[in-house]
Amino acid sequence: MDDEEGREEMNVFNIAMKEFYVSIKSKRFVIILLLYVIYLLLVAYALRNHLAELSKPTVGTTNLEPFGTRGEVFQTPLSMMLIANFSFFTIIGGIMGASLGADAINREIETGTIKTLLGHPVYRDEVINGKFLGNGLVLGITVMVGYLFTVAYLLIIGIPIDGESFFRGLIAFLVTLLYSLTFLSIAILISTMVRKPETSMLISIGLAIFLTLVYGIIVSLIAEHLAGEMPPYGPAFRVWRENVLLWEQRLHLINPTHHYAALVLAVFAGDRIANSYLPLSEVLALALNNLAMLVVFLMLPFALAYVRFMTSDLN
Repeated sequence: MDDEEGREEMNVFNIAMKEFYVSIKSKRFVIILLLYVIYLLLVAYALRNHLAELSKPTVGTTNLEPFGTRGEVFQTPLSMMLIANFSFFTIIGGIMGASLGADAINREIETGTIKTLLGHPVYRDEVINGKFLGNGLVLGITVMVGYLFTVAYLLIIGIPIDGESFFRGLIAFLVTLLYSLTFLSIAILISTMVRKPETSMLISIGLAIFLTLVYGIIVSLIAEHLAGEMPPYGPAFRVWRENVLLWEQRLHLINPTHHYAALVLAVFAGDRIANSYLPLSEVLALALNNLAMLVVFLMLPFALAYVRFMTSDLN
């Protein structure tokens, strides 16, 4: 029994490593990673003067309106750099996760390599698990590059990094990885449902762009419509505005991008009275629903993809 389990684990590992090597050598990965690095350089340049002013951190409001969230953040040099970094990764991470998973399954079926692979003592569950883990490793390395670049840049320009910000940055790294895996999971599901890799790639990347760039705009328009006609400025307007915000929150519940942005702000949440970070126990209570929803968005598509792949005809 132990030998059988060990063989299965080795098969998953080998498939994961093969998928990892194929993914990091692909042109799409190189292009997306290059865009991410360029953005990191631009952010570092744009914030260089502002970071020097944060020698005495304070709590301030950070508004991520396109993603339907805002919050009180303890503004240290590292927290502000990471929020800017991960805000962009909201878009680039979704697109990268989608592009890696969009042809993970149907590419193997179209080229016929899936039959060769399954001709060996390899089971279908090992194939899909290995592909998910291999592409997940690619995403993890990409997120880590952004995190290490941010830390290294601050040290190079002589800005000290406090331990609390560094630790919370690691938590934000894990949240960011979870978020990008969500789009990988959705794309793998699409890959099991659509025969042509080109079609599944267009659908997956299109969905990622829609959820990260377009959905927030549509939500604002729909929320204003559902709240009714805008009244003149005064008490009635304030009530109307509260209704608009309430509808926006409801509509954003089905978007993983919203939950990720809310989690990032929660990780760096600040307490104005204490002028410090909000305790992690309170952060967990504040963001538990967002974390749970993000886990659902990760697990549900992968579970459906797993069932679809295990029962589908591979001819």
